[in-house]
Amino acid sequence: MSTRKTTTERINDQKAKMEQMQKEMQLLKRRHNAEERKKRNHRISHRGAHMESILPDTIKLSDGRFYTFLEKTVGNDFGRRALATLVAEQAKEDAENGNAAATQDADAPAAKTETTAQGADATPAAKATATAQTNGKTPEPAPTQPPQGGGAPSATKSAEANRQGA
Repeated sequence: MSTRKTTTERINDQKAKMEQMQKEMQLLKRRHNAEERKKRNHRISHRGAHMESILPDTIKLSDGRFYTFLEKTVGNDFGRRALATLVAEQAKEDAENGNAAATQDADAPAAKTETTAQGADATPAAKATATAQTNGKTPEPAPTQPPQGGGAPSATKSAEANRQGA
């Protein structure tokens, strides 16, 4: 008597293996998502703590005022250009070190910065930076000084005003 399985039995065995592999794939995806979520939470926590250590007065602000502060100080044209420069520097370092995975991660923020910078209110410099990113060229470095006007007076301006008796 032969121990050979019939075609139907072999099909059923393969279906069982497929189901088992699908369940294993789902389990691996859940684990991967959990690891990515933990990494993201850690990064957000670390960066938020660093921000509070540099600017402790932000702790007292409500969420709405904190978001407004971020938009006015970081989410402007100067901040976008500075970010684009840093992202390009990171991508260049990653390429030099042969770290292709990190370069791919660095491309995601660059794409977001590019679309934001090309908005209707973007300056020609921001558009040029975004265009340079899409062309694969290194963007020009961001200016070292923030844009003039519109911000809170600096401590040096206050000190000058006090000395002049204003």
